[in-house]
Amino acid sequence: MEFEKARKEFKRLQERVKAINHAVSLIFFDGETAAPSNTADNRIKALEVLNATNYNLKYGDKTVELVDYLSEHKDELTLIEKRSLEIIKRDIDKRRSVPRDKYVSYENLLTSAQDAWHRAIEDQNYGAFRPYLEEVFEKVGELAAYSNYDKTPYDYCLDNYEPGTSTLFYDGIMEGIKNEVIPLYQKISEKPKPDDACLKGDFSAEKQEELARYLMDILGIDMDHVVLSTAEHPFSRTMGSHFDVRIATKYSRRDFTISLYTMLYECAHVLYVTGRDDEVAYTFADEPSSMGIMESQTYWYENGVGRSRPFIELIYPKLRELFPDPIASYTPEDIFLAVNKVEAGPIRIGSDEVTNNLHLLLRYELEKGLMDRSLSVRDLPDAWAEKYKKYLGVDVTDPVKGVLQDIHWAHGAIGYFPVAVLGRCFAANVASKMEKEIDMVKCIQEGDFSPINQWNKDNIWSKIGIYDTETVVRQITGCPLNADNYVNYLKSKFSQLYNL
Repeated sequence: MEFEKARKEFKRLQERVKAINHAVSLIFFDGETAAPSNTADNRIKALEVLNATNYNLKYGDKTVELVDYLSEHKDELTLIEKRSLEIIKRDIDKRRSVPRDKYVSYENLLTSAQDAWHRAIEDQNYGAFRPYLEEVFEKVGELAAYSNYDKTPYDYCLDNYEPGTSTLFYDGIMEGIKNEVIPLYQKISEKPKPDDACLKGDFSAEKQEELARYLMDILGIDMDHVVLSTAEHPFSRTMGSHFDVRIATKYSRRDFTISLYTMLYECAHVLYVTGRDDEVAYTFADEPSSMGIMESQTYWYENGVGRSRPFIELIYPKLRELFPDPIASYTPEDIFLAVNKVEAGPIRIGSDEVTNNLHLLLRYELEKGLMDRSLSVRDLPDAWAEKYKKYLGVDVTDPVKGVLQDIHWAHGAIGYFPVAVLGRCFAANVASKMEKEIDMVKCIQEGDFSPINQWNKDNIWSKIGIYDTETVVRQITGCPLNADNYVNYLKSKFSQLYNL
């Protein structure tokens, strides 16, 4: 094999895989937002062909031979080519042993499971969704076994979202959440709560969409590359490259902050994706190779920015314009205190900064139990209710507000929830560095996010596809990751707000 010919073949391989990813993502986006209710089988037919083609492309003998050859000549490759080669080689090593029929049937299962989840939500019927969920966890365990992964099946899942992590790693982080955040929440729960009547009312979807587009504008979202839609469960999706990203939000008629903070979260995802250098487009390096870093961005824009006094003061005139009843009767300080109210509830989305960690903690513990078979899917609702009572003091009796509230497991996203906590640890460490170099308060007050976005682009967005997570974090902070900064951030902020 000639070297230059191999380079061209590798470039063509990446472009073909990205084209298939684009088509798969479009089908997914349509299924979650606009597709008629009884069209899942039609999508499965299309995805069966696309997933089989993708499997052959990524894991076939020709690709393995090509990757092995280029690995022997990696010193002759560009930085982006090297990184792309590392990514596909890791994927091949972990997944090539999975038979194609198993790979395709699993991907088809996820489409069916997502459709079943939507029906179960509508009918408030966990029993109808349970067989699909049982099969998802069973199939994920099979994939872990086929991969010859040398750790537990749940470690296999965690490694998929943040390479190099494991149950042992997350157990340490979650122990910190238990030891520090639970006592913090208990202290806060004994204090008087701020009035959040300013957030409640009758808010039309049209006005909330106007607010969503206003937020996209001030945050610097390039609307030539982004589409806004709605879905039962909010998400954002990249369409084959960082040139095309879709957002789906959800409007709550009674509380406009559900969409407000969903939009800040998803806009951060869009900034993270579209902030890549164009040179990585249509390569394997043009991927969210670190879910933890991505979650750090979404968390920081949603909370570090979105729940700050300067940001509430910035958007207050727009809120008053769109929602004069009730906003006109309240001050920016009233709204600031209301959006930082700590109060346990059964729903994770829209929950406050403190209790949200407990929502994630219990999901982590449930996932571990489901993956090591100490917990059955049949008993999941009871285990769910037990942990909500234990950690949050909340009674859960409605499956829609309980085990059905997340679509993630129907997507096969087992191992995602603990990465969200990891992202918060990243966010606290990175923010402490950024604050030394940028006057973030001034930027937010003036509604000029370009210095903040540029700092993130220079230090994170343009690097995370090319370098691994540990390298990026060390380049920014000069030290390995720790959870101390995040815990200290929560303690400092909420001790001041609640006079602890």
